[in-house]
Amino acid sequence: MSGLRLLASLAAAFTIAKLLDENRRLRAEPGARIARELTLDEKARRGLGGERHAGTEAMRYPPRHWDEVDEAADESFPASDPPAFNARSTT
Repeated sequence: MSGLRLLASLAAAFTIAKLLDENRRLRAEPGARIARELTLDEKARRGLGGERHAGTEAMRYPPRHWDEVDEAADESFPASDPPAFNARSTT
């Protein structure tokens, strides 16, 4: 009889633990859903997701030298095609 009581107590403890875990997960879910629904601009502003707009304005540490080739390469990233500009002047 005492073995049956022990088994019932363990089953009750397990059930309570599962319910508490489910409650914690459900309470945390709205925050996770909101984080997933942030717009790209908001993610870039908050530094989330690794995305940013092209150009030196959006860079945390912009380079000293920035020309049209750099701009084209930055705008085309992560595309596989290289930019249409080259480093030679057109004069």
